[in-house]
Amino acid sequence: AGVQEYNSTVYALALAETQDGLFKTFDSVRATLSRTVKISVAILALIFVVVVAFMFHVTYVVTSTVATPISKLLLMVRDINRENVEIDDELPEIQMGSIEVTHVRETFEKLFMLVQFGTSAFYAGELEQAHTSFHEALALFTKLDNAKAIGIANNDLGNIMLTIYRVMKSLNVNTIFGMTKLTVIKNGCDFFEKSINSGEDALAKINEEEGWSTNYLIFMQQLSNRYFNRAMFLLTVREDHPNPDEAKSQGLMDLSTCKDMDREVVDNGDQEGFKGEKDVYFELLIGRIRGMLTLVKIGYDDEWGLDELFSDAYKALVTALQQPRPHPLFRHMEPAGQMQKLDHALIEYYSQPETADAELAAKIAIRMLVEDEYVIGEASTVAIKAVIDAIQDCTPEDLGGEDPSDVRSKLFNYRHIIGETISLQFSKKDALRRACYNACNAGDLAMEVF
Repeated sequence: AGVQEYNSTVYALALAETQDGLFKTFDSVRATLSRTVKISVAILALIFVVVVAFMFHVTYVVTSTVATPISKLLLMVRDINRENVEIDDELPEIQMGSIEVTHVRETFEKLFMLVQFGTSAFYAGELEQAHTSFHEALALFTKLDNAKAIGIANNDLGNIMLTIYRVMKSLNVNTIFGMTKLTVIKNGCDFFEKSINSGEDALAKINEEEGWSTNYLIFMQQLSNRYFNRAMFLLTVREDHPNPDEAKSQGLMDLSTCKDMDREVVDNGDQEGFKGEKDVYFELLIGRIRGMLTLVKIGYDDEWGLDELFSDAYKALVTALQQPRPHPLFRHMEPAGQMQKLDHALIEYYSQPETADAELAAKIAIRMLVEDEYVIGEASTVAIKAVIDAIQDCTPEDLGGEDPSDVRSKLFNYRHIIGETISLQFSKKDALRRACYNACNAGDLAMEVF
């Protein structure tokens, strides 16, 4: 009553705020967020640095446990190949490393032990043990698919077959260690064929990868040694070979190939092909001389030219004597001993029917017996025999009034005493061990190391 309702607006109320007023509340939030973000970034950066440092540490540890043992393993293998590890040494230990590296090292240890045992057994005349060890090594290398090592093992087994054949001939028997002559010849031919084929493949690969290089010469010298070993084998077993003419033809061809390779290595590599070791060249020449003397003794002509080999060996020895000490050639044997090895071969050379010179052989022998304080046993027996042969027709006047028969009797007695002393390690009934020892130390075969 008395009040009337209107729907139109008469007035309105509104609240107003400035922009600064509106943002004022958010400024504190912004500052808080900014501070929080900065702290978070700092924390994340710190975490990142720590993670990166940790990763670097982990990487370093992993790398060390892998790279360091592998580098040591590589160095160890190089030392073995360079013969810096002596036969009597133990294989170096490798600390840390993964399980794989440990397994590889254990494999090398087993191989090294096989090689140690096999090589030691061979030069000790234990042919059966050497044969077993190298067969096991060959089986293991075959599983590892190591072509180089397989070739080396085949070469050494071929040498063992030749040595076994020589023992058979010296004892006049047809079976040794469960093998007949035909078995030995067949196995030897197979071992040498595989060894030479492996060497040819390795040489072709080096030539393709590096061309004419020091490594090429090293592999060429190794292959040359294998051809020489096979030549010695085939020419020695020829009369019992299923095809004697083929054996002789191939043997003489291998001998010619070896001679050409030897000369090529020396002419083009300045003896670098002999692994840079100044003693290897002299030892190689002595081995070639011993081999050729062996072939001459069983009826072959001097296909190589022993005069040239003796001249080269003498030059190598004189050159070593003129170099500062210690020289590698005299690492295991004094100069007098190395000279005796050469004199020993010279005496045998001048004692052969084709090159006989009893007076010269005796002069070489007397130098050794008079001038040197110590004399190698085998060399001394050869030297005394040369003197005995030289005085066969001497008169008392030639010997300063001494009775020639008395002088010869004393020399025979000295030679007998030396021979008995050398044979003390064998019983008188142990003809097989004696024959094996002599055959293993003939000095004309090139055994290889892994």
